[in-house]
Amino acid sequence: MRSNPLGVALLLLVGACSASPEPTTSLVPVTTTPPETTATVESLVECPQIPYQVPELPTRVAGESADLSTIEEDEFTALGGTRSVFWVDGDGNLTVALIRGALPPREWPGERGEIEIAGQRAVVGPFEEGIWVAGWFDGDGQERCDLYTMVFYPPIEPDEVETALASITRNP
Repeated sequence: MRSNPLGVALLLLVGACSASPEPTTSLVPVTTTPPETTATVESLVECPQIPYQVPELPTRVAGESADLSTIEEDEFTALGGTRSVFWVDGDGNLTVALIRGALPPREWPGERGEIEIAGQRAVVGPFEEGIWVAGWFDGDGQERCDLYTMVFYPPIEPDEVETALASITRNP
């Protein structure tokens, strides 16, 4: 938060006036100087479509979510500029998310292992609260859109995670 020099000076002046029993008759002029340099922040461009198919999703998946406003965002899904596919169960609860443009937001709290996803080296493991996460690069990892995260929400069994990840293919 930037402070306003004029506002600070006025507050000091008001404080000084109210603390002093004698009235003051002179004011010190306050001038503000705009910064000499300005920074331009580029807008975050959304990543292109996800080039993967996941033919073997967990059995409780009923389909992709058409109404994303009903999905409660979390640390994995609420990332600006990402491209995501969300799969839900019959009640509309989020079951699996595939996110392009971000790796997991932090390290795994427990053990994780290495696997291969569509020819790419990936890391996978249980997160917390029953969530399983996989993260990988597709490309040289130099661009934001080269990053992928796949999140499996509980209840989920490790063999369902393994089957889904092993089934992923990359579109030609």
